[in-house]
Amino acid sequence: MAVSQSVVGRNNAEKAHGLMGMLKNPYVFMTCCFASLGCIMYGYDQGVMGPILVMENFENHFPTLMGANLQGWLVSALELGAWAGALINGVLADRISRKYAMMVAVVIFTLGTGLQSGAQNPNYFFAGRIIGGVGIGMFSMVIPLYQAEIAPPELRGSLVSLQQLSITIGTCISFWLDYGMQFVGGNKCNPEGISNPYLSDGSLNVAITHGHTCLGQKTIAWRLPLALQIIPAWILFFGMFYFPFSPRWLMMKHREEEALDSLSKLRRLPKDDALVRAEFLEIKAAVMFDEESEREMVGNDGRLGPWKALFAPNMLKRLFLGCGTMVCQQFTGINAVLYYAPQIFKSFGFSSTKQTLLATGVTGILQIIFTLPSVLWLDKFGRKTFLIVGAIGMFLCHIVVATVEGIFKPKWDLNLGLDKGQGWVAIVFIWLFAVNFAYSWGPVAWVLAQEIFPNSQRSRGVAIVASTNWMFNFIIGLTTKDMLNNMKYGTYIFFAIFSGIGGLFIWWFAPETKDKTLEELDIFFGGTDATIAAADRDRMERIYETLGLAGVDRVEDLKTAVHADQIEVTETKA
Repeated sequence: MAVSQSVVGRNNAEKAHGLMGMLKNPYVFMTCCFASLGCIMYGYDQGVMGPILVMENFENHFPTLMGANLQGWLVSALELGAWAGALINGVLADRISRKYAMMVAVVIFTLGTGLQSGAQNPNYFFAGRIIGGVGIGMFSMVIPLYQAEIAPPELRGSLVSLQQLSITIGTCISFWLDYGMQFVGGNKCNPEGISNPYLSDGSLNVAITHGHTCLGQKTIAWRLPLALQIIPAWILFFGMFYFPFSPRWLMMKHREEEALDSLSKLRRLPKDDALVRAEFLEIKAAVMFDEESEREMVGNDGRLGPWKALFAPNMLKRLFLGCGTMVCQQFTGINAVLYYAPQIFKSFGFSSTKQTLLATGVTGILQIIFTLPSVLWLDKFGRKTFLIVGAIGMFLCHIVVATVEGIFKPKWDLNLGLDKGQGWVAIVFIWLFAVNFAYSWGPVAWVLAQEIFPNSQRSRGVAIVASTNWMFNFIIGLTTKDMLNNMKYGTYIFFAIFSGIGGLFIWWFAPETKDKTLEELDIFFGGTDATIAAADRDRMERIYETLGLAGVDRVEDLKTAVHADQIEVTETKA
């Protein structure tokens, strides 16, 4: 029997999966949903700025932020902070626990949110974006980790996928809240003492309106959407006091009795139940495996040994695939759309802020709806199928948008309301682009990143892949506004090319990871029986023998196959 096949996984294979499985495990389901509040804030903070940037009261308040370069830095400052936050939290989550790391993230996020919502000058606003981004990056790292570690095997994929679904929900909420708040006092600034505050293209002339109080749209129109993020953040903070620690983290700290208590609570079964005992031992085996692997690599190559192992030839291929997938994901243009959707829709000949924000809100709804297919059918159709089909769909949508804008942009720029029908065609294909991303490259790229690394290198490999995602997310946020201003329809051709390259990249370089073992993947990446996946297998076999898990086909067999001293809760020195 292959030890990579979990006895708990085999026992639970016939249990309900997906939605029915989550409803039959209400405690762990609700715990994962509650933790996802942090991911809702992640999506909310990514989506909230785009609509605010086109509110006239905000433009009048911060006229120096209206330039393309400064707006790019303002939007991308969040990603720069998030890149740092994700790296910091990798250490912090191991030191103080997953749940306490989330609570620290709330405090940092609150400071950033306070600076943004109360900012009176651009410096405070920039500082708030960076500090808030640190909190967001911490959430993005620790929440799926916590969810994965408390979930039963048959629900792990569905429960971890709540992260991506929550991000899209947060983005949608921010879009629609911004849409409603623009009407507070009216959606025009109506600056005191100025009869004609607009330029010929219909935009607010901030050079003459700054310093004049807006008699129309109120400051609360943009301050409140920024400030409201604090509410779910502190609900998460206080709620985490009542939720369990991760059993795996407790085991890592050799707090084994507490780990058993936590697991019993999460599974709603007594501590002496065979299923709880089996899962407890499998967690213990995984921790022993990690500790032994770490000691061996440090002993061979010093403190940097675990990182050096990542650059062996067959591991480099995995890093290339993971990092390349994240680069292609960002260069599909999805975050360009999320960050600058109102400006993009305005460029299609719609001068009304109401119409552009309404179109932006529809984008958020479509993303929620079309994230669900990957949750429901990813394991049936496979990762490559979703990614390639999504890449083709995004490529075609960008080509259509580029064609329509290239032909009709001169008339739209006259600001005479010409060719509105063609403008709606461009908007519809932006919506279809978001749909194609939502079911494919949004969630599936992250799933693939988790699956291509062997056990002993997964945390380090995923850390590098995730940091690549944040860095290119930052680049997109920084450059998109200039691209839209200077390249015009060429921006969509650029994103179309990378969408196509992404599909070809996956078709040529990626294995289909669905139902594949580590050994099969190791052969694909150029390994042999003597390489890392085989070594991982042999090490785990020995640990399973030590704990009495080897040869156990059913959970019920554990009662007779394992002696009391083998499952006794004691500190293990592997």
